[in-house]
Amino acid sequence: MTIAGGLRSFGEATPIAPALWAKTLSGAPVLDRSVTGLVPTSIRHWMGVAPDIDQSALDQHYISIHLGGPKRLWRRGEGGSATRDVVAGAHSVVPAGSAFLWQTVGPVDFAHFYFDPAVVDRVVANAFDRDPAHVLMQEALGESDPLVRQLALALLDELHQPDCQQAYLDDMLHLLLCRVLRRHSNARSSAPRSRHVLAPYRLRRALEFIEANLARQVGVADIAGASGVSRFHFSRSFRLTTGRAPYAYLLERRIVAAKSLLLGSEETLAVIASQCGFSSPSQFSRMFKRETGASPSVFRNGR
Repeated sequence: MTIAGGLRSFGEATPIAPALWAKTLSGAPVLDRSVTGLVPTSIRHWMGVAPDIDQSALDQHYISIHLGGPKRLWRRGEGGSATRDVVAGAHSVVPAGSAFLWQTVGPVDFAHFYFDPAVVDRVVANAFDRDPAHVLMQEALGESDPLVRQLALALLDELHQPDCQQAYLDDMLHLLLCRVLRRHSNARSSAPRSRHVLAPYRLRRALEFIEANLARQVGVADIAGASGVSRFHFSRSFRLTTGRAPYAYLLERRIVAAKSLLLGSEETLAVIASQCGFSSPSQFSRMFKRETGASPSVFRNGR
């Protein structure tokens, strides 16, 4: 991405890591911390750097908390330019991949909370029960929200404590990210699903687990665990979503795999039975004939 004649061409460069971009600012941050845990993030706080900032496209989403007192912000990017008078503790949201030019009139004092898209996806899936592929982080400039302000200030304060508590940080980071997603994403407006139907991402996990474990002796509890749903609810939800019980679907996929091996390999029936998750050749033959109307040998010889 380039600046030429005062006009910027956006979207030309591959997004970069926030730590790399941070080195381009006119001064070092007064706080630079990485937080591991349930909601990993990195947090940087700058004071007194140059008021004109060229922010490259970053490979992470970030929440900016505007500190130090009232100010006027000007921001220009692919969506045009915007100006906002903001109060201390207001926040802006910048989705990953967005590049902006920023100018501040007033105290230059701000903190950034960076979140990897994979982390945001996990929170969307677990806290909102939505498919992350259909949820988009939305831009915001100088918004005022008392809860976001309080959480952000509490986090910054905690990070300055000598006995900073990881569990406390985890809880507040999770709340902060959930609050921002509720206000600045389409997570809430996504079409509601029946509470008895599996969310698409949970169904995908279940199906992927089945395909990856056809040779193993897995049960409904194992598949439910892979999808993140309790066994009590899983069987009914799976049936309502796919039209088949979990075991019936698992058996169907094993039969499909067995057919492929019978027609495409010279493996013995015992080996094929084992590779397709049947406990014995006799069980394999019995279930195969029940489902297809022919024994494995007859099916193979009829190719």
